[in-house]
Amino acid sequence: DKKAVEELTANLEIKIEERTADLEESKKEVEAIHKHTRESIEYASLIQGAVVSQSEELIPHFKDSFVSWIPKDTVGGDIWLFNDLRHEDECLLMFIDCTGHGVPGAFVTMIVKAVEREVIGKILENPNMDVSPAWVMSYFNKTIKKLLRQEMEDSISNAGWDGGIIYYNKADQVLKFAGAETPLFYMTADGEFKTVKGNRYSVGYKKCAMDYEYKETIIPVKEGMKFYCTTDGYLDQNGGEKDFPFGKKRFVNIIKKIYTESMAELQNILIIEMMEWESAIK
Repeated sequence: DKKAVEELTANLEIKIEERTADLEESKKEVEAIHKHTRESIEYASLIQGAVVSQSEELIPHFKDSFVSWIPKDTVGGDIWLFNDLRHEDECLLMFIDCTGHGVPGAFVTMIVKAVEREVIGKILENPNMDVSPAWVMSYFNKTIKKLLRQEMEDSISNAGWDGGIIYYNKADQVLKFAGAETPLFYMTADGEFKTVKGNRYSVGYKKCAMDYEYKETIIPVKEGMKFYCTTDGYLDQNGGEKDFPFGKKRFVNIIKKIYTESMAELQNILIIEMMEWESAIK
């Protein structure tokens, strides 16, 4: 009857109002959680930005240089670290791509930073030490595996990194390089392009043997030589009509084409090329 319909309608309206109020409350809770998470990640980004080195630190050692460190997310798994060593003519550069992206990758970069401080401390304490990027890489491998308890195959954790380590002594005019699944590119003073392959072995993962001996390459440095290093953070960016990775070949071709230009010009071109590559996705 009419009265029963009116009562049912009223009850439905009450339930709808209650449900709407519940949804509004849930929405506010989700927004509050999102805001808190976003603020936490943004603050973590400030910390990570303070941990990485600054491009100005390269100036005393290299006539012309640039660094592009642009995390794809607010925080990321790539990190680069630069240190002056025992005198003004020697330095150590690390460019590292850690496990994962975003927050997980950023956590691993903090571990890398901690181990890096240990490595630098050991070098500074030993004035007679023959600094070896291969030794540094082995130290990282052993330490990360121990810190994350990855000595055993059944370990839950499985983190590590790919990248390269460069030692440069300006007085001796020598550069040493060791890479983990990462090459070093350079142009000779005569304009010849060369690639130094890295070890076919990463650092720190469960599959990485604790006692693995990394190899290093020693390069006599001459006036006019130019060196280029990158993680796959640049090379693996997808784009183009088929949404393929940018790739090593395209990167190398850019270097060969404009190697006579300044590093600042190369930096601009690499950024523009990547923007065009990513925007070409159909």
